[in-house]
Amino acid sequence: MMTTITEAVWDISITRLFLFVRRTDDLASACQQVEEFLAFCRCRQSDGFANERFLGAWVDEHTITSLPQEWVRPLSATQTLLLTMREIFALWGIWSVASIEAVCLETNEGMALSHNLLLDALIALTPGDTGTVGVYSPVFARGTPMEQVHAEIKELNILYPLRIAAPIFCDPDTGGLSLQSEWLHH
Repeated sequence: MMTTITEAVWDISITRLFLFVRRTDDLASACQQVEEFLAFCRCRQSDGFANERFLGAWVDEHTITSLPQEWVRPLSATQTLLLTMREIFALWGIWSVASIEAVCLETNEGMALSHNLLLDALIALTPGDTGTVGVYSPVFARGTPMEQVHAEIKELNILYPLRIAAPIFCDPDTGGLSLQSEWLHH
């Protein structure tokens, strides 16, 4: 699935945080540890992680140890996306939180990352059998209307069958991350 240039949202120098996790069993503890790390970053104010927002989490045991510093993905027949890991903080082999920046190579303009754009790039990183590709948990700001969460999850499930896991909710003020299974019951 390739995202077209019209689906992307343009902005200048947008970076987003993204969580990479080895296994689903590690996700809850990774969220707690990343929350503690982000609280420390916010105390320092000058840290690059201090004010960035989360986009999602990718659970895949192969990607966690082989994250490229940067990689390119075609956006259209005439435009290419460059994804760059600006900063990475990790508990090596278990989880990594990365600050990712997206730039269109032809225009040199920053792009806002969408779930689709990043998912396409992550799936392309996994060589070989598509059965080995990880699963994605989109992150939503705490307080996002459940109708919106359900709609986005439904759309992602249509585009990426069997690749979408339960969402993660983030408190934009504290950086706190929480896994909530009750979203299915709303």
